[in-house]
Amino acid sequence: MNNYKIEISYDGSNFHGFQKQKNIRTVEFAIQNSLNKILNSYKLLYAGRTDAGVHAKSQVLSLKTCELLDQSFFVSLNSLLSDDIKIKKMKKVNQSFNPRYDAKSRVYKYFVEEKRNSEPYFRDYRHVINSHLDIDKLNSLSKIFLGKNNFTNFSKLRKDQEPIREISKSKWSRMNNSFIYTIEGNSFLHSMVRSIVGCQLAALDGKIYKKQLIDALKTPKESRFNYVAPAKGLYLWKIKY
Repeated sequence: MNNYKIEISYDGSNFHGFQKQKNIRTVEFAIQNSLNKILNSYKLLYAGRTDAGVHAKSQVLSLKTCELLDQSFFVSLNSLLSDDIKIKKMKKVNQSFNPRYDAKSRVYKYFVEEKRNSEPYFRDYRHVINSHLDIDKLNSLSKIFLGKNNFTNFSKLRKDQEPIREISKSKWSRMNNSFIYTIEGNSFLHSMVRSIVGCQLAALDGKIYKKQLIDALKTPKESRFNYVAPAKGLYLWKIKY
């Protein structure tokens, strides 16, 4: 059995997330639909799911097959995929490689722009807001998410899912007109990054207090925070091994 590590990128605008679902266009479905045309049998694994509308600069897959594949195979696969998905790199790896369980950390970036400085061609790839952004206040808020915390109030938990996650980086930066939030952690829960961003922006607007966020990370409340940033501003940026 041969195992290939594949790095892809995709525009999530026209996909209902990564994971395959019945009668819905997803990234995984699109890749498998193309693979079915050129491979007889295979097993496809991936590093993690992304929600509907979320983009990926770098998502990692593994493709296991009895067939020996060369570069021309991946050129063919790229040609079969839609313009929304691109294979960036591929290499043969050990059979034991698992893109999900071997990952040491995942990096996400979220892009926000003030409406007064926003360009119209970014409207599907940035979260554009009416209020003024203060990067110093945002970074004061971002620090509270560092370390091990309980993210029950910042995610859509599945039944009996472990809510503790460890965050090693949580920081805002600015590049031209974009305010960029970077977060790195061992793993993430459903809607977790978008909830963290949404809550920081809500705190900046005075809709919620910093202390409420701090308290919720230590002692979760009965219901999750109802501040979730839209998917279009979120990018799976890098997976570290």
